[in-house]
Amino acid sequence: MDIGVPSTRVQTFDFSKNEEKLRTNLDLLPEAREVDSLRIAVYHQRVALYYNQRVKPRTISIGDLVLRSIESAGKGPQRNKLSPLWEGSYLVAAMVKSGTFKLKDANGRMLPRTWNVGNLRKYYQ
Repeated sequence: MDIGVPSTRVQTFDFSKNEEKLRTNLDLLPEAREVDSLRIAVYHQRVALYYNQRVKPRTISIGDLVLRSIESAGKGPQRNKLSPLWEGSYLVAAMVKSGTFKLKDANGRMLPRTWNVGNLRKYYQ
C-alpha cells in the first residue's frame, strides 16, 4: 500500500531504458577519462606558467659576498624586536649543489655546514 503521491520521476521510470543508458555510459567512460586527463594536463601547464612568471631567480655564484639568516644559523631565541635579521658578510667558497653553498667568514675559515640559497641574501657594498 503506497501512501502519498508518487513523483513524476518514479512514474516514468523505465528499467530497460535505464540499463541501456548505464551500459552506454560505461562504454563512453574511457573517452571521458581521456578528456579529463587532457583537461588536467592543460590546468597543470597553466599553473606552472603562472608560477614560473612570478619566480625571481637568485643568482649567487662563487666569490660573491652574502649575508646569512640569523634564524637559520640557530641564533633565534636571544633575538628581540630590534635585532638584525641577517648577519655577515660571508664569501661563497664553493657550490655543493644547485642552490647549496659552502661559506667562508672574514678570517678565511670555512663554516661547518652548507647553506641553502633560501637562507642567503646577496651583500652589496
